[in-house]
Amino acid sequence: RTDTLTRIVAPIYEKHLGQQVVVINKPGAGGYLGFKSVANAKPDGYSLGIAGASFLFLQYVGESKIRWEEFQWIGQVYSTYFTVCVSAQAPWKTLDELLGYARKGSVVLKHGTSGHGGGSHILSEGFAKAAGIKLTQIHYKGDAPSLVALASNETEISCAPIGSVRPLVEAGKIKILAFQSDKRSSLYSNIPTLKERGIDYTAMSFEGLIVAKDTPQEVVAILEVALEKTMKDPSLGESFKSFDFNVEYKNHKDFSIYIDRQDKKFHEIVKEMGIIKQ
Repeated sequence: RTDTLTRIVAPIYEKHLGQQVVVINKPGAGGYLGFKSVANAKPDGYSLGIAGASFLFLQYVGESKIRWEEFQWIGQVYSTYFTVCVSAQAPWKTLDELLGYARKGSVVLKHGTSGHGGGSHILSEGFAKAAGIKLTQIHYKGDAPSLVALASNETEISCAPIGSVRPLVEAGKIKILAFQSDKRSSLYSNIPTLKERGIDYTAMSFEGLIVAKDTPQEVVAILEVALEKTMKDPSLGESFKSFDFNVEYKNHKDFSIYIDRQDKKFHEIVKEMGIIKQ
Protein backbone atom coordinates (compact mmCIF):
# COMPACT_ATOMS: atom_id res chain seq x y z
CA ARG A 1 0.00 0.00 0.00
CA THR A 2 2.76 2.48 0.93
CA ASP A 3 4.69 1.78 -2.26
CA THR A 4 1.55 2.29 -4.38
CA LEU A 5 0.75 5.52 -2.55
CA THR A 6 4.27 6.87 -2.94
CA ARG A 7 4.39 6.19 -6.67
CA ILE A 8 1.09 8.03 -7.13
CA VAL A 9 2.24 11.07 -5.15
CA ALA A 10 5.87 11.27 -6.37
CA PRO A 11 5.40 12.68 -9.92
CA ILE A 12 2.90 15.29 -8.71
CA TYR A 13 5.14 16.28 -5.81
CA GLU A 14 8.08 16.52 -8.21
CA LYS A 15 6.10 18.98 -10.36
CA HIS A 16 5.36 21.29 -7.43
CA LEU A 17 8.76 20.93 -5.75
CA GLY A 18 10.74 21.61 -8.91
CA GLN A 19 13.15 18.81 -8.07
CA GLN A 20 13.41 15.25 -9.34
CA VAL A 21 11.82 12.73 -6.97
CA VAL A 22 13.09 9.15 -7.17
CA VAL A 23 11.14 6.43 -5.34
CA ILE A 24 13.29 3.78 -3.66
CA ASN A 25 11.44 0.92 -1.99
CA LYS A 26 13.32 -0.34 1.08
CA PRO A 27 11.36 -3.32 2.42
CA GLY A 28 12.29 -5.31 5.47
CA ALA A 29 11.48 -5.55 9.18
CA GLY A 30 7.99 -4.15 8.67
CA GLY A 31 9.36 -0.94 7.16
CA TYR A 32 11.95 -0.36 9.88
CA LEU A 33 14.89 -0.41 7.43
CA GLY A 34 13.31 2.37 5.40
CA PHE A 35 12.55 4.47 8.48
CA LYS A 36 16.10 3.98 9.74
CA SER A 37 17.60 5.16 6.44
CA VAL A 38 15.64 8.43 6.65
CA ALA A 39 16.48 8.99 10.33
CA ASN A 40 20.20 8.47 9.62
CA ALA A 41 20.29 10.49 6.39
CA LYS A 42 22.02 13.84 6.05
CA PRO A 43 19.43 16.39 7.30
CA ASP A 44 19.34 18.44 4.12
CA GLY A 45 15.83 17.62 2.88
CA TYR A 46 16.97 15.40 0.02
CA SER A 47 16.09 12.12 1.78
CA LEU A 48 12.37 11.81 2.43
CA GLY A 49 10.21 8.96 3.62
CA ILE A 50 6.60 7.93 4.02
CA ALA A 51 5.54 6.80 7.48
CA GLY A 52 2.45 6.62 9.62
CA ALA A 53 0.42 4.28 11.78
CA SER A 54 2.49 1.18 10.99
CA PHE A 55 5.62 2.93 12.23
CA LEU A 56 3.98 3.66 15.57
CA PHE A 57 2.94 0.02 15.92
CA LEU A 58 6.52 -1.19 15.36
CA GLN A 59 7.69 0.82 18.37
CA TYR A 60 5.23 -0.77 20.77
CA VAL A 61 6.21 -4.38 20.09
CA GLY A 62 9.95 -3.74 20.09
CA GLU A 63 10.47 -4.05 16.32
CA SER A 64 11.80 -0.50 15.99
CA LYS A 65 14.36 1.30 18.13
CA ILE A 66 13.58 4.56 16.37
CA ARG A 67 10.98 6.82 17.96
CA TRP A 68 8.72 9.07 15.93
CA GLU A 69 10.29 12.07 17.67
CA GLU A 70 13.45 11.36 15.66
CA PHE A 71 11.74 12.69 12.53
CA GLN A 72 10.09 15.87 11.39
CA TRP A 73 6.68 15.33 9.85
CA ILE A 74 6.28 17.46 6.73
CA GLY A 75 2.56 16.77 6.51
CA GLN A 76 -0.13 14.13 6.16
CA VAL A 77 -0.71 12.61 2.73
CA TYR A 78 -3.66 10.26 3.05
CA SER A 79 -5.88 8.18 5.29
CA THR A 80 -7.81 4.98 4.74
CA TYR A 81 -10.09 3.06 7.04
CA PHE A 82 -10.14 -0.40 8.51
CA THR A 83 -13.12 -2.67 7.98
CA VAL A 84 -15.08 -5.42 9.69
CA CYS A 85 -15.20 -8.36 7.28
CA VAL A 86 -16.43 -11.94 7.23
CA SER A 87 -16.38 -14.74 4.70
CA ALA A 88 -18.96 -14.55 1.92
CA GLN A 89 -20.18 -17.93 3.23
CA ALA A 90 -20.64 -16.66 6.80
CA PRO A 91 -24.20 -16.68 8.17
CA TRP A 92 -24.06 -13.02 9.26
CA LYS A 93 -25.37 -10.55 6.71
CA THR A 94 -25.06 -7.44 8.89
CA LEU A 95 -22.84 -6.15 11.67
CA ASP A 96 -25.74 -6.36 14.11
CA GLU A 97 -26.16 -10.07 13.34
CA LEU A 98 -22.45 -10.71 13.87
CA LEU A 99 -22.35 -8.82 17.16
CA GLY A 100 -25.55 -10.47 18.34
CA TYR A 101 -23.84 -13.83 17.93
CA ALA A 102 -20.48 -12.70 19.34
CA ARG A 103 -22.03 -11.28 22.51
CA LYS A 104 -23.58 -14.59 23.50
CA GLY A 105 -22.06 -16.24 26.55
CA SER A 106 -18.59 -17.63 25.96
CA VAL A 107 -18.32 -16.94 22.21
CA VAL A 108 -14.82 -15.88 21.10
CA LEU A 109 -14.41 -15.02 17.43
CA LYS A 110 -11.30 -16.15 15.55
CA HIS A 111 -9.66 -13.04 14.09
CA GLY A 112 -6.86 -13.18 11.51
CA THR A 113 -4.16 -10.51 11.72
CA SER A 114 -1.38 -9.34 9.42
CA GLY A 115 1.12 -10.25 12.13
CA HIS A 116 1.76 -9.87 15.84
CA GLY A 117 1.75 -6.18 16.77
CA GLY A 118 0.54 -5.07 13.34
CA GLY A 119 -2.27 -2.66 12.62
CA SER A 120 -5.04 -5.23 12.27
CA HIS A 121 -3.90 -6.91 15.50
CA ILE A 122 -3.81 -3.78 17.64
CA LEU A 123 -6.79 -1.97 16.15
CA SER A 124 -9.00 -5.07 16.17
CA GLU A 125 -8.57 -5.22 19.94
CA GLY A 126 -9.71 -1.61 20.16
CA PHE A 127 -12.78 -2.54 18.10
CA ALA A 128 -13.50 -5.63 20.22
CA LYS A 129 -13.44 -3.59 23.42
CA ALA A 130 -15.72 -0.90 21.98
CA ALA A 131 -18.13 -3.52 20.58
CA GLY A 132 -18.19 -5.65 23.72
CA ILE A 133 -16.94 -8.86 22.09
CA LYS A 134 -13.94 -11.17 22.47
CA LEU A 135 -11.38 -12.21 19.87
CA THR A 136 -8.73 -14.87 19.71
CA GLN A 137 -5.89 -13.64 17.51
CA ILE A 138 -4.43 -15.84 14.77
CA HIS A 139 -1.34 -14.26 13.22
CA TYR A 140 -0.37 -14.50 9.55
CA LYS A 141 2.48 -13.00 7.54
CA GLY A 142 0.60 -10.09 6.03
CA ASP A 143 -2.96 -9.05 5.21
CA ALA A 144 -3.17 -11.21 2.07
CA PRO A 145 -2.78 -14.64 3.75
CA SER A 146 -4.99 -13.57 6.65
CA LEU A 147 -7.78 -12.68 4.22
CA VAL A 148 -7.37 -15.93 2.28
CA ALA A 149 -7.82 -17.69 5.62
CA LEU A 150 -11.00 -15.69 6.22
CA ALA A 151 -12.38 -16.55 2.78
CA SER A 152 -11.79 -20.26 3.46
CA ASN A 153 -13.44 -20.06 6.92
CA GLU A 154 -10.19 -20.74 8.75
CA THR A 155 -11.00 -17.58 10.71
CA GLU A 156 -14.31 -15.82 11.35
CA ILE A 157 -13.59 -12.10 11.21
CA SER A 158 -11.04 -9.63 9.86
CA CYS A 159 -10.40 -5.97 10.62
CA ALA A 160 -8.03 -5.38 7.69
CA PRO A 161 -7.82 -2.04 5.81
CA ILE A 162 -9.97 -1.51 2.74
CA GLY A 163 -7.01 -1.55 0.32
CA SER A 164 -6.17 -5.12 1.34
CA VAL A 165 -9.78 -6.29 1.50
CA ARG A 166 -11.04 -4.94 -1.80
CA PRO A 167 -9.71 -7.63 -4.23
CA LEU A 168 -11.42 -10.47 -2.35
CA VAL A 169 -14.59 -8.42 -1.91
CA GLU A 170 -14.78 -7.87 -5.66
CA ALA A 171 -14.07 -11.57 -6.22
CA GLY A 172 -17.07 -12.43 -4.03
CA LYS A 173 -14.94 -14.26 -1.45
CA ILE A 174 -15.51 -11.99 1.55
CA LYS A 175 -17.99 -9.29 2.52
CA ILE A 176 -17.65 -6.03 4.42
CA LEU A 177 -20.15 -5.57 7.24
CA ALA A 178 -18.95 -2.15 8.40
CA PHE A 179 -16.25 0.48 8.11
CA GLN A 180 -14.40 1.58 11.24
CA SER A 181 -14.71 5.18 10.14
CA ASP A 182 -16.58 8.39 10.81
CA LYS A 183 -17.96 8.53 7.27
CA ARG A 184 -18.97 6.03 4.60
CA SER A 185 -16.63 4.82 1.89
CA SER A 186 -16.96 6.53 -1.48
CA LEU A 187 -16.66 3.14 -3.21
CA TYR A 188 -18.99 1.21 -0.88
CA SER A 189 -21.51 3.84 0.14
CA ASN A 190 -24.15 1.22 1.00
CA ILE A 191 -22.07 -0.17 3.89
CA PRO A 192 -22.53 1.51 7.31
CA THR A 193 -19.89 2.79 9.71
CA LEU A 194 -19.45 1.57 13.27
CA LYS A 195 -20.76 4.87 14.58
CA GLU A 196 -23.97 4.43 12.61
CA ARG A 197 -24.43 1.11 14.39
CA GLY A 198 -23.88 2.67 17.82
CA ILE A 199 -20.19 1.85 18.33
CA ASP A 200 -18.07 4.89 19.13
CA TYR A 201 -14.78 3.72 17.61
CA THR A 202 -12.74 4.55 14.53
CA ALA A 203 -9.61 2.88 13.18
CA MET A 204 -7.67 4.33 10.33
CA SER A 205 -4.35 3.97 8.61
CA PHE A 206 -2.55 7.18 7.73
CA GLU A 207 0.71 8.15 6.11
CA GLY A 208 2.75 11.32 5.98
CA LEU A 209 5.99 12.69 4.61
CA ILE A 210 9.02 12.61 6.93
CA VAL A 211 12.59 13.95 7.01
CA ALA A 212 15.46 13.64 9.48
CA LYS A 213 14.94 15.46 12.78
CA ASP A 214 17.66 18.09 12.31
CA THR A 215 16.54 19.24 8.87
CA PRO A 216 16.56 23.10 8.89
CA GLN A 217 13.16 24.75 9.22
CA GLU A 218 13.60 26.73 6.02
CA VAL A 219 14.02 23.43 4.15
CA VAL A 220 11.02 21.90 5.92
CA ALA A 221 8.97 24.94 4.88
CA ILE A 222 9.86 24.44 1.20
CA LEU A 223 8.92 20.76 1.36
CA GLU A 224 5.69 21.61 3.17
CA VAL A 225 4.57 24.19 0.59
CA ALA A 226 5.18 21.72 -2.25
CA LEU A 227 3.26 19.01 -0.39
CA GLU A 228 0.27 21.30 0.18
CA LYS A 229 0.16 22.12 -3.54
CA THR A 230 0.43 18.41 -4.33
CA MET A 231 -2.48 17.53 -2.06
CA LYS A 232 -4.64 20.18 -3.74
CA ASP A 233 -3.79 18.94 -7.24
CA PRO A 234 -7.00 17.58 -8.87
CA SER A 235 -5.16 14.69 -10.51
CA LEU A 236 -4.19 13.29 -7.11
CA GLY A 237 -7.78 13.03 -5.93
CA GLU A 238 -8.83 10.96 -8.93
CA SER A 239 -5.92 8.53 -8.48
CA PHE A 240 -6.55 8.17 -4.75
CA LYS A 241 -10.25 7.52 -5.23
CA SER A 242 -9.57 4.43 -7.34
CA PHE A 243 -7.79 2.87 -4.33
CA ASP A 244 -10.26 4.24 -1.75
CA PHE A 245 -7.52 6.43 -0.28
CA ASN A 246 -8.72 9.70 1.23
CA VAL A 247 -6.81 12.84 0.33
CA GLU A 248 -6.30 14.19 3.82
CA TYR A 249 -3.70 16.90 4.17
CA LYS A 250 -2.45 18.24 7.48
CA ASN A 251 0.47 20.64 7.58
CA HIS A 252 3.70 20.17 9.53
CA LYS A 253 2.34 21.59 12.80
CA ASP A 254 -1.11 19.99 12.71
CA PHE A 255 0.16 16.57 11.66
CA SER A 256 2.77 16.55 14.43
CA ILE A 257 0.01 17.22 16.97
CA TYR A 258 -2.16 14.53 15.37
CA ILE A 259 0.67 11.96 15.53
CA ASP A 260 1.15 12.70 19.22
CA ARG A 261 -2.55 12.07 19.90
CA GLN A 262 -2.62 8.85 17.87
CA ASP A 263 0.52 7.65 19.64
CA LYS A 264 -1.21 8.05 23.01
CA LYS A 265 -4.37 6.29 21.73
CA PHE A 266 -2.51 3.30 20.28
CA HIS A 267 -0.21 3.12 23.29
CA GLU A 268 -3.19 2.67 25.62
CA ILE A 269 -4.59 -0.16 23.49
CA VAL A 270 -1.33 -2.14 23.42
CA LYS A 271 -0.79 -1.48 27.11
CA GLU A 272 -4.13 -3.13 27.87
CA MET A 273 -3.22 -5.98 25.52
CA GLY A 274 -0.03 -6.57 27.50
CA ILE A 275 2.24 -6.74 24.44
CA ILE A 276 4.06 -3.43 24.75
CA LYS A 277 7.85 -3.47 25.00
CA GLN A 278 9.84 -0.54 26.27
